[in-house]
Amino acid sequence: MASAAQKVRDAIDNAIKASDEIKPGNYITVKVEKQGLFGKPFIQLTGRCTSEKDKAKVEEIAQANAGDVKVESSLRVSTVA
Repeated sequence: MASAAQKVRDAIDNAIKASDEIKPGNYITVKVEKQGLFGKPFIQLTGRCTSEKDKAKVEEIAQANAGDVKVESSLRVSTVA
């Protein structure tokens, strides 16, 4: 049975993939992390976005789907030459 944090991770990942506001070329990973042995699970966003606008939209989608699960973002903005 999936944990609540895993269900949130799946919801965020699916919402990001389904969004027509985020342009192709973004590489985003949504993971469930936990600090310490008894730490509360949280969602970690990592990867690269092609613009600040896409980064902000990804973070907005994550927060909207997170419920009471904390979301942390390590997304960076870079363009592919």
